[in-house]
Amino acid sequence: MRRLFRAFLLCIFAALICLCSGCVSEPQKEDEENEETECMFTQDDFLTVKGNALVNQKGETVLLRGVNLGGWLIQECWMTPVAGEDGEWGNLDTIQAFEAAGFTAEQIQTLFETYQNNWITEYDLDIIREAGVNCVRVPFWYRNFMTDEAGTWIEEDLDENPGFEKLDWVIREAGKRGLYVILDMHGCPGGQSMNHCCGTVGRKDLYTSDTCRAAMKKLWLAIAERYKDNPIVAAYDIMNEPQNNNGFQDKPNYLNEWSSEAWNETNGLYREMIAAVRTVDAKHVISVEGIWRVRNLPYPKDEGWTNMLYQLHLYDSTPGFTSLCKDLAIYGAENEVAVYVGEFSNMDGIGICEEYNVNWTTWSYKGGKGEIGDWFWYSAAPTPVVPGETSYEEALQLWGEALRTENGFQANEHVLDTVRAAIGAE
Repeated sequence: MRRLFRAFLLCIFAALICLCSGCVSEPQKEDEENEETECMFTQDDFLTVKGNALVNQKGETVLLRGVNLGGWLIQECWMTPVAGEDGEWGNLDTIQAFEAAGFTAEQIQTLFETYQNNWITEYDLDIIREAGVNCVRVPFWYRNFMTDEAGTWIEEDLDENPGFEKLDWVIREAGKRGLYVILDMHGCPGGQSMNHCCGTVGRKDLYTSDTCRAAMKKLWLAIAERYKDNPIVAAYDIMNEPQNNNGFQDKPNYLNEWSSEAWNETNGLYREMIAAVRTVDAKHVISVEGIWRVRNLPYPKDEGWTNMLYQLHLYDSTPGFTSLCKDLAIYGAENEVAVYVGEFSNMDGIGICEEYNVNWTTWSYKGGKGEIGDWFWYSAAPTPVVPGETSYEEALQLWGEALRTENGFQANEHVLDTVRAAIGAE
C-alpha cells in the first residue's frame, strides 16, 4: 500500500512540474475540432516536375511560396533561446552540455520535446495559412530520430519515434491548412559542413565516414518509405547547405570559391542518397542544393536524375539576388528541373522570385533572440537556457509556454505585408 501511495505522489509531483513549466506532451491535440478537420489534399495534389515547373496530377502549375520552420526541430543558437556563441555552438553542444551536467537521456529528451511542443503549434500554422502561402519547409536533423551517428533509433517502433511523431504531426496539420511540406535534412550524421547550422561545429565527417553515411541513408529510406504516397509532402531536400564554408575557416562564406574536390564529395553523396530514396519512392520530387551557385551541381541528364528541384540559398543584396535568381531560372529551363530559393531574408527577393517564376520560402518564421532585420516573421527575446548551468526544472519552464508565439512574440509587419502583397492575400 505504501508503495502505491508513493507512486501516486510521484505522479502528482511530475504532473505539477509539467503544468508549472508549460510542458504539454501533445499541445497539438488541444483543439479537438481542428483534429477532426479533413485534409485539404488528395492524390490530385501530388507534385511532380514537368519541364521546369512543379505541376499537380491535374496538370496545373504550382508555385511554392512559403516559409521555413527554422529553429524548431534543430536549434541554431543565434535564433533560438539557448545560450551559445554564434557560429561556435551547435545543437549537439547543447546535448553534450546537458549530459555533462548530469541530465539523464530521458530528461534531455523531455526538454527538447517541451521546447518543440511550444515553439511551433497549430496557432503558428494558422498564421502561416492566413498569410496566403502554400508551403512550409521543415528543417530537421538526425538526432530527432537517432541517439548517435551510428543510426541507433531513439525508439525502434517508428510510430513512437519522436522524430517521426513530429513529422507526422506537421504533415497532418499542414495538410488540413492546404500547406505543402518540404522535408529538409538540415543536420546530417557527422555534419555536412563546418557550419553550426547542421547541428555540429567544425566537422564534415559525413563525406568520409561509412558509419555516418549509412545512418543518413537509413534515415532517408525510412522517411521515403513512410511518406512515399503522401501528396502533402512536396519534396525531399536531401541535405542543407553542403560544404558551407568548404570546411575551411579562412574561406569567405558567400563567394564561389569552393574547390572541385569538395563538390565532388557532395555530388557523390547526392548520387548515393538519391539512388537509395528511389529504391522505395519513385514519385516524390527530390531537391539538391548548390547553396550559393546552382552550377556547383551536376547536370541532371548526366546523372539520369528526373523529378528534380534544384535549390539555392540567397543571402545577397538585391542586385546579387536578381542576377543569381535569373541564372537559376535559366538553368531550370535549359535542364528541365524545377527551381527554388529555399532560404533568404531580403524581402526584395520575393518579388524577384515571382518575376522569374521561382519557388521560394523565406528564412524564417520565428526567432528567439530579439529583432534581427527581416529574418523572421515573428520575434522575441525570451530568457535563454544556459546548458550546463540552468537546472532541469528551470529549463523546463524556460522552454515551456513562454515560447509560444502568442505569448509575447511580435509580428514583423514589413515581412508579412511583403508576403501578402506578393500573393494577393488581404
